[in-house]
Amino acid sequence: MKTKWLILIAVLTGAVAFWGCGGSGSTGPSPGGTELEGTWVFNDTLFRMTFTFEESNWTAVQEYWSDQDTTFTWNGTFSLNTTVVPKHIDLLCSSSPDTNQIGKTSLGIYALNTAATACSLAVTDFGDTVRPIDFHNAMILTKQ
Repeated sequence: MKTKWLILIAVLTGAVAFWGCGGSGSTGPSPGGTELEGTWVFNDTLFRMTFTFEESNWTAVQEYWSDQDTTFTWNGTFSLNTTVVPKHIDLLCSSSPDTNQIGKTSLGIYALNTAATACSLAVTDFGDTVRPIDFHNAMILTKQ
């Protein structure tokens, strides 16, 4: 019985080493990235918010439907804590249309659907010190 398990483990280990875990169509993070790696979009009746996460950097662009020329952009670094439920995200602002936000952190929580194609994201204003505890006012982001 022990021999069968050893053979099964050896075969599975060899398959993973040969083909990899994610395959070419994987929705997981790129090497060195996070589970949020990529571009996520929230569409509201007044505006579109596009978040891009690349390794430890983030960018958010807000575009208004009524005035296509009005956009606001934020940049910074982020960190995740995936060991808690709900998962935590901290967004440190390094560039903002509001200079008062620069150097401050927005605390948040997030949850991915099972396919990692949608994300519920609830965040505070920059500088707030109390993290959201539920998704009552969350944005639902769609992976692009």
